[in-house]
Amino acid sequence: MSTNKPTPPIRRHYDEQFKHDAVQRVFLTGKSVAEVSRELGINPNILSRWRREHLRNADQLGLAQSGIKPSELAEQLRQSQKENADLRMQRDILKKALSIFSQLPPEGGR
Repeated sequence: MSTNKPTPPIRRHYDEQFKHDAVQRVFLTGKSVAEVSRELGINPNILSRWRREHLRNADQLGLAQSGIKPSELAEQLRQSQKENADLRMQRDILKKALSIFSQLPPEGGR
């Protein structure tokens, strides 16, 4: 009589180059960890851990030439990208408003 034991999940191993490339993709594209992990077919928690490890190692090595830690630079980049997105939205709204007001006939000019 054979018993069917559930097979344990297969644990994948990623080389250092793949990890580095995945983390760089997050930094360079401005995409979220969830988006990049979905594109690469990996668990978002794994990519988040690789990103934390990368920033921690970079901070310890002092890779930033400006005296700012790479983790601080990453945070500044994230904030700048958010601000940039907000400014683009405001610009688009103002363009639409300008278009609407430029189509209205001038008051009193009948």
